[in-house]
Amino acid sequence: MMPAPVPAPQYPRAYQANALVRAPLKLTHVEARIFALALGCIHQDQTELPGISIHLSRVMTQKKGGSVYETIRDACKSLMSKVVSIETQSGNKKRFTAYSIISYIDLNEGTGFLTGNFAPEIKPFLLQLAEQYTHVEIETLLTLKSAHAHRLYWLLKSWDDVGVWEVDFDSLRKQVLGDDNDVTYTLFYDFKRYVLEPALRELHSLGWIVAYEPIKEGKKVQAVRFTIPQALAKLPEQAGGRAPAPRSTSRSKPPEKQMTLSLDSELPTLHQRIVTRLQKLKMTATQIQHVLDFLGDDEAKIAKLMKASHPLLRDFEAGNKVFDNLGGATINLLKTEFPGLYPILK
Repeated sequence: MMPAPVPAPQYPRAYQANALVRAPLKLTHVEARIFALALGCIHQDQTELPGISIHLSRVMTQKKGGSVYETIRDACKSLMSKVVSIETQSGNKKRFTAYSIISYIDLNEGTGFLTGNFAPEIKPFLLQLAEQYTHVEIETLLTLKSAHAHRLYWLLKSWDDVGVWEVDFDSLRKQVLGDDNDVTYTLFYDFKRYVLEPALRELHSLGWIVAYEPIKEGKKVQAVRFTIPQALAKLPEQAGGRAPAPRSTSRSKPPEKQMTLSLDSELPTLHQRIVTRLQKLKMTATQIQHVLDFLGDDEAKIAKLMKASHPLLRDFEAGNKVFDNLGGATINLLKTEFPGLYPILK
């Protein structure tokens, strides 16, 4: 008799590149749990993607009618067919690339394990991530009761260092429901009632009070603006888990290369957001300190800066525009928005 598989180490956090997080993807609740647990098999210091090894009791903690095995089997078959499409743009040239997520799955009721492999091409989006990535606590993911909450949680976490996420309604709908669904919840009223608000209630139950505002053109909702508070309290550091920077889940450079402003725990959270934003926009430490001195504790000015600079950051991270000097473009923007700031910028 062959010995039972030994469970792979489960790390406390799951990581994905933002390009993967924000790509359209439709998952059922069971598929979302399997994906989360599979991500938990990855350690960010590894050089190759590890195998997936998950005990079935972690996938479904209780029977909800029917066969648990059959439910997981159907989810595995569906996961094998999942393809994520990532579109990028450099200048006026667009690029479309499709990736499989899972290349192999073995579900063995006798051993009680689900094993498998990630598709090798997905490696750059899951392993040794140094910039523009998001991490979440896996145990938090596993408390969510719906697939929509899983998707929205990942999406919002990828923007929580920005504090505001404004997204076209059609794009949001595809990111949550997949880009091959043109018939379900196409009216914002239905999407709000059956997808958005139930998912947000789950996030609110975690103590993460994300708010949203529909943006209309005439009577039709064209976009949704989310106001995202700072990230939830992190899990205690555990063996094997990377320790990300405390104020950011989506970053433009590794934490050890961040600028060395004196940011202690007493610095206001709003200022922390300004520093993170301007770091991403490639401003120097001296330039950022000048901006902080100019803004002071004026919340109206801080809100204005965050709102005005958001489109610039969005275009940079999405690759919508190519910047020869992103820091210079940011300074020019700030000069326009804050005429009184010009004399003190260097």
